[in-house]
Amino acid sequence: MRDLVFFLAFLVLLFFSFRRPFVAVSLWLWSGLFVPVYWLYGFASSISYNSIFAASTILGYFIYRHKPSFKANAPFIFVILFFLHTCLTSFFALAPKVVVSMELTDFFKAILLFVFICLILRKQHHFSLFLWVIVLSIGFMGFVEGLKFIASAGGHRIKGPSGNILSDNNHMAVAMCMTIPFIIYLISETQEKLLKFGLRFMLIMNILAVLGTFSRGGLIGLTIILGYFWFKSRHKMRSLFVLLFAAIIAYNLLPQSWYNRMATIDDAMDNSSFTTRVNSWKIHTLMALDRPLVGGGFKGPQVSYVWRALAVDIDKFDFIKTPPPGDKGWAAHSIYFQVLGDQGFLGLFWFLLFIFLTFVRLWVIERYYLRHDGKDSWQCRLAGMTKISILAYCVSGAALSLAYLEMFYAVLAMVVCLDQVRKASVVKDRKTVSNKSKMPAHKMNAHGYE
Repeated sequence: MRDLVFFLAFLVLLFFSFRRPFVAVSLWLWSGLFVPVYWLYGFASSISYNSIFAASTILGYFIYRHKPSFKANAPFIFVILFFLHTCLTSFFALAPKVVVSMELTDFFKAILLFVFICLILRKQHHFSLFLWVIVLSIGFMGFVEGLKFIASAGGHRIKGPSGNILSDNNHMAVAMCMTIPFIIYLISETQEKLLKFGLRFMLIMNILAVLGTFSRGGLIGLTIILGYFWFKSRHKMRSLFVLLFAAIIAYNLLPQSWYNRMATIDDAMDNSSFTTRVNSWKIHTLMALDRPLVGGGFKGPQVSYVWRALAVDIDKFDFIKTPPPGDKGWAAHSIYFQVLGDQGFLGLFWFLLFIFLTFVRLWVIERYYLRHDGKDSWQCRLAGMTKISILAYCVSGAALSLAYLEMFYAVLAMVVCLDQVRKASVVKDRKTVSNKSKMPAHKMNAHGYE
């Protein structure tokens, strides 16, 4: 029955996706994050919804008559340059070709989504729907997992849907940390009291779900997010009440094993898990030193014989004491060292550059709308929330291999689109000023209008 209902809903959504490209690209992202087949068990579980919505987006965009204008900005250009660089490094990759091909294909899909988001989103309701699909995918899963966590009295270990990059508990924690700012944004945008209450409840459940993943990186990211929001909030007492409510629930549910795991943040170098990560960072750095322009390609440093060959020179970093790295290759456990080992110093340069330029662009957007429309304009608030979402990724991702996460590039694309909206506003303002200057003086009042 569930499969039949979902399939009928899918047909309706598919119809609207062909008529409205912004609906199609939002469903493309939703189907990639939510993974519908994870929730289905019958005939509907064999359908590739993500591929279908991707095809409907591409086809719908090209047949759509009223395509919005697009001018590439710096973040867009350098994301594309980074992708082209990964294509180049894939030719010189050290990992087996089948592995490299799979990784490059997955990243190509993320970049393709990035491009079409940049081409399509322009109006406020476009952005609203886009954020709702993020909240109704990652936020909904956090909501469900948070309820399970409460129902099990803290015994439920939270992770993402199986067969997805978010199936790892740490990865799911990062995705929820990135989603929390967007839940807060939608709370401020929503007028319906019942829907607003539901979003607030979802916010609390997602905070609990991040804690329930037992992810130390997730805890650090969550602390930074909540601390920032409380510091910036105009309703500090109300915000403090929400945080205290979540803290009380967490205190009564989190088992002693959670506190023991979080305590290892203070004595990281005495923790075997962390020293393994440090060894991996050393190996990935050695990979970049050996091949500074192209690195080892996707997953190159993780190949066992490559790992062992690089480990011979690990004493170059003996100023950081760690046990021997062993013969087994490990993931980078850091978005920065992952890119460094996979793509070399040049790839890391592109990666850091487009992240930096994205923050600069968000600052420009915030400043522009703060001067023209005030801090309550939707563009200004969305830019602020997006900044925190990306910050959560950058902080939590420092200990996780998520450099090619589709959700991250989708959020970057939204920044590119916000900048397109700002540029259109600038052009409109200039035309208004120009028209005023051409208007005869006798047709202008004291404020410069007829």
